[in-house]
Amino acid sequence: ISRTPYFCSGCPHNRSTAVPEGSIAGGGIGCHTLVTLSRRTDSAVTGFTQMGGEGAQWIGQAPFTGTDHIFQNLGDGTFFHSGQLAVQACVSAGVNITFKLLHNDVVAMTGAQDAEGARGIPEITHKLSAEGVAKIIVVADEPQRHRKGDLASGTLLWPRERLDEAQRLLRDTPGVTVLIYDQHCANDARRQRKRGTMPTRTTRIVINEDVCEGCGDCGVKSNCLSVQPLLTEFGEKTRIDQTSCNTDYSCLEGDCPAFMTVEVDPQAKRAKAALPTPPSVPEPTWTVPAGTQSVFLTGVGGTGIVTVNQVLATAALRAGYAVELLDQIGLAQKAGPVMGHLRFAADGPLDPSNRVTPGHADAILAFDLLTAADSGNLRYGSPAHTLAVASTSVTPTGPEVYDRSLAQTSIAEQLDRLRTATREIHELDMLAASDALLGSTTAANLMLVGAAIQCGALKLPPSAVEEAIDINGVAVAANKAALAWGRLSVADPAAFAAAVAAAAPAPTPVVDVDPTSVVGALAGASFGGETRRLAELRAVELVGFADLRCAEDYVTIVDAVWQAERRVTDRTELSEAVARHLYKLTAYKDEYEVARLLTRPRAAELAQAAVPGGTDLTFKLHPPMLRAVGMGKKIGLTGSTQAVLKALVPMKKLRGTALDPFGRAHVRKVERELLRHYRVTLHDLVSGLTAQNYDRAAAFAALPDVVRGYEDVKLRNVERYAAQVAALGLRAPDLP
Repeated sequence: ISRTPYFCSGCPHNRSTAVPEGSIAGGGIGCHTLVTLSRRTDSAVTGFTQMGGEGAQWIGQAPFTGTDHIFQNLGDGTFFHSGQLAVQACVSAGVNITFKLLHNDVVAMTGAQDAEGARGIPEITHKLSAEGVAKIIVVADEPQRHRKGDLASGTLLWPRERLDEAQRLLRDTPGVTVLIYDQHCANDARRQRKRGTMPTRTTRIVINEDVCEGCGDCGVKSNCLSVQPLLTEFGEKTRIDQTSCNTDYSCLEGDCPAFMTVEVDPQAKRAKAALPTPPSVPEPTWTVPAGTQSVFLTGVGGTGIVTVNQVLATAALRAGYAVELLDQIGLAQKAGPVMGHLRFAADGPLDPSNRVTPGHADAILAFDLLTAADSGNLRYGSPAHTLAVASTSVTPTGPEVYDRSLAQTSIAEQLDRLRTATREIHELDMLAASDALLGSTTAANLMLVGAAIQCGALKLPPSAVEEAIDINGVAVAANKAALAWGRLSVADPAAFAAAVAAAAPAPTPVVDVDPTSVVGALAGASFGGETRRLAELRAVELVGFADLRCAEDYVTIVDAVWQAERRVTDRTELSEAVARHLYKLTAYKDEYEVARLLTRPRAAELAQAAVPGGTDLTFKLHPPMLRAVGMGKKIGLTGSTQAVLKALVPMKKLRGTALDPFGRAHVRKVERELLRHYRVTLHDLVSGLTAQNYDRAAAFAALPDVVRGYEDVKLRNVERYAAQVAALGLRAPDLP
């Protein structure tokens, strides 16, 4: 995966560009072009036209295809500029097309200007109706902002949750139809909320990683970059990045009970914890070189790389150097790759170029390693003389958020690629270190700059950079502290690592069941190493899930696999996979288990860690029993209403019995069959285990990792699991 431009967190394009299954769409210009660059399948874009021509291409294409209808993406700025003419042309031509008019109030891609000739939604509906549009539906994130009586006759006003229903209705309506998707630009809303010109949203979303299955359905529903993968002891889960979240709330539509909300007081000033003071750092030992110094910067759009380049250029000017710089951003403001070129010289004028010449970079500042490892950017370095300072922090890409089967190459592999173009690399996990030492990742970039100065990759006086930070005037104290900590990471790596470790918050304990409850079950087990660590932790959790007998049964099976494994090999992949995934299939998250995980103290601790000071913890649930009787939305359980969950926990003794009120559900029958099939198949494989079939057994043991999610999401993944079992030449489970 490479770093590609993507929509901002909470952007209305994330949802508005999706089309119903079986439909196709025409692309638009501006932010709409990002759909054509993504790997999303739900947008089904087949191409795009010039500004103002959106939809007109269908007039020529329609007679020559068996497709009866298309959707056409169109922004409000384009509509007011010239796109309205394409709508009129399609009405005159009598083609079947639905224009999806995104009304986000601003020209988003070029800086949130007001669109020339803009009109409000009521006026737009009257205009379209008068011009012969067959049907109009307005879907809005806040439908209460509109009065139905102000809209043109026959116009429907629905909440955005009914987007798919609205599109299907318009698709089946002959002629030209229009869907107006009303939601303000997320980035502009963020700016206005900071300025106080738009009300601040007080609800924050937190995902309970214990309940989360890591299926990624919330990422599919929201396409939001703030919905990020999180690697935990119990596998890959999902987290909400509170720093980048624009409070769109689309992720709540994920089919999952792991979502919790808390309320924050926008007027309250959060008490800042005392942060460790960076120790004094000796001055760098390098000397100012003769000639031009060339620095190449790589990062992610929206994370301040352009600002860093400006600060460094200002520092060079204050130091008396001649300076040239260039920022290559393009669509990078939408989370794409940013490249910065900085050239300065202390002993005279620069040659007339503001670009770093390929092969001539003296330093590569890899604020985003994935961007730096791109082959087009590696060409700027040279194994003979280039020094690199690279952040090993991982920032997910848009495709990873949308499709959890995709992943970046490992950090080690990215570093290996960077080594091919550099003489030396200094590594620094700048996001984790900044979060621990400064309580935020905002100043992380300056930490990497500090490391680059101290190691001699960036030969600028530290005092000049501090002066430039003063001139910039934003978060001065934090940025100076980050600069000093970054320098310490090179001057005294041990002291830096100790400071980060001391400042990092203690991890929330994974279990809340007394570990001594499984001492007896583990006493006779022979397994050791990583397998033992995995099994000990999960055996304790199984006591909470069911009882001690369940934990003992689990330990017995893992131990049998370990002993069989020891007879044929020294490898441990099989027993480790069984320790992980036998637990996963055993402790399936039914109503009892979800209630237990939500109501234990750790849930509140996770919420406070994500949103300090948050109150009114609320669980957002869509119980299968209520769904079966027509409940279409999640319900919120808060305060005393959570007692119903607490009452469910002791009822876990009914699990799997004739009295289990939830046990007859289709998904519960599937879960029990998966466990039965896994145990039987594992027993057969282990009984005949040899060095030759070990890899096959280990591959099967790890397959349950694909069984993620809840309800329909889980059932779709179960089908994938069954197919993969069959691909190994094994009998698939007998699914009900």
